[in-house]
Amino acid sequence: MVCPRCGTSFDGNFCPRCGTPATAAAAAPAPAAGRPCPRCGTLSPGTFCPRCGSPVTMPPPVAYYRPPPPTTGRSILSIIWTLAITGFLVLILLNFAALFISPSFVIPGIQGVSRGQDANPGLNGNSANWSFQPYTGSATGSWVASGGNSGGYLQMNLGSGQATGFWTQAVQFTGSAPYEAAFRTDVAVQTSSPSLVGRLVVALDTYPGAPNFANATTTLTVAWINGSTNWASTGEIDLSALTGDPGTYYLKVAFIASSPGGSTVVGLDNVQLAWVTAEGVLIWLPLPLPTLLIVSQDPIVFLTYYLLLIVAITAAGAYFTLGEWKRLKAALTAPLADIGHRLRSMSAWVAIAQAWMAVTFVQVAIILALELANQPITTPIGTPTAATAWGLLYELANASVYEELVFRLLLIGVPMALGSLLYNAMRPPGMGKTARHSLLYIFGGHLRKDSTPQALLAGWILLFASGTLFGLAHAPGWGWWKVVPALVAGLAFGYLFLRHGIGAAILAHFATDYASVLSYEGVGGTTGDALTNLLFLALTFIGFGFLLWYLLYAWQHLEDMVR
Repeated sequence: MVCPRCGTSFDGNFCPRCGTPATAAAAAPAPAAGRPCPRCGTLSPGTFCPRCGSPVTMPPPVAYYRPPPPTTGRSILSIIWTLAITGFLVLILLNFAALFISPSFVIPGIQGVSRGQDANPGLNGNSANWSFQPYTGSATGSWVASGGNSGGYLQMNLGSGQATGFWTQAVQFTGSAPYEAAFRTDVAVQTSSPSLVGRLVVALDTYPGAPNFANATTTLTVAWINGSTNWASTGEIDLSALTGDPGTYYLKVAFIASSPGGSTVVGLDNVQLAWVTAEGVLIWLPLPLPTLLIVSQDPIVFLTYYLLLIVAITAAGAYFTLGEWKRLKAALTAPLADIGHRLRSMSAWVAIAQAWMAVTFVQVAIILALELANQPITTPIGTPTAATAWGLLYELANASVYEELVFRLLLIGVPMALGSLLYNAMRPPGMGKTARHSLLYIFGGHLRKDSTPQALLAGWILLFASGTLFGLAHAPGWGWWKVVPALVAGLAFGYLFLRHGIGAAILAHFATDYASVLSYEGVGGTTGDALTNLLFLALTFIGFGFLLWYLLYAWQHLEDMVR
């Protein structure tokens, strides 16, 4: 064939010199030597593959196919690599075991979603359910039929000097924990002391006596009072941290006055404590600002959504296990001297394992560095109990799927697909790819080293943008220390998305979040926890090598893209 653009004679579907599709035929011998196409392997002496049209940038065939020289160091690295990948596969199997056990915890928890509030918060008819207890000084309490905000209200007469008293009510928390609890009240203070300083304190205890005002984990100062005030609302105060397992809690509202003289009268009205099971289905979007679209605690919706999470994680694992087991086997059984072949394996499981170990090393290293520097490490994940473990199991499964759909599919895949559609629409007829090929970018797994420079550039930009947003999104719940490790994890998950698809990103996130779940479920006992922790630490240590490998790989990839 003869290229209609440059006149080069060739045998194939694309010109090896300029890449133009063949439109006229003329006899010409096929190229017998040259560089191999990185996509289909066809030898070509030109710049483009005559079979598939891909750019040919690899070194000459002799250098490309020359096997690495056998060395002891390569063999040792291959053995370590094989043990690491095998160890990760064992860990992910434990994760799936925990996932399949989790419905026995989560489904009863979903069915027990409940809500409630304290009795008689308005106090318009009487002071039923409320009782007053003095704490120090000559404090007394009574119900006043009118003058509140509005109607009846509770009153504390604290006499003169320093005095403390509190109103209390028993509130029953039922159904499934953990709980979200919110408190608000209206307060008014009348005092004859011009230098009064007082504070309104709320406590939520499991015992009926006086609260421990020095214990910040059970009491909370909701308002500071200086002198006399009219009726004013405290606003909504979050008491979720003061809740725990189901049972009877005692709401206590106290006023602590410090005054050198005079009398103080404190009024309380609309004393409301509302509580609800803290878990539910929350659908939100990260841009332009975090926005909640759907909030539901309907048991049917909740249960359906949770089962879909399990199906998504299981389907991703089954897809790569059934579809790529030959690639995984080839990597595990490669010659010991060929460590490069193992590291560059096309197997998604290999990429997930290597990326997970590199990310885990970074996160553990940052935590250890902060601890050595005596810096606080905050976390929204408390110690789960038998009553609250179901909520954590649900949240971790939800994060593994939903966060990947938002930060990878929505913030990387959709822009890549739209950009590809626009780019191909602007190219001459016959030069662009089909709309179907462009839309495949949505689900990831279609970016390669030999992709177009435009696609590579878009992938790099979106990868870092998504990773940065992923890191910043963890700051409100975890604190600023979590931004960097979450950013690194976001880059790794984004790479897996671009290279292997959304399923690989979900599995890597799942491997991170469910690594310790069996201990939450009480499976394995002390021995099982110890063995799992040893495996985790060994894989974390090996992750340092994979981190160096990926840094080198990313740098070389960036250099190639720039060229």
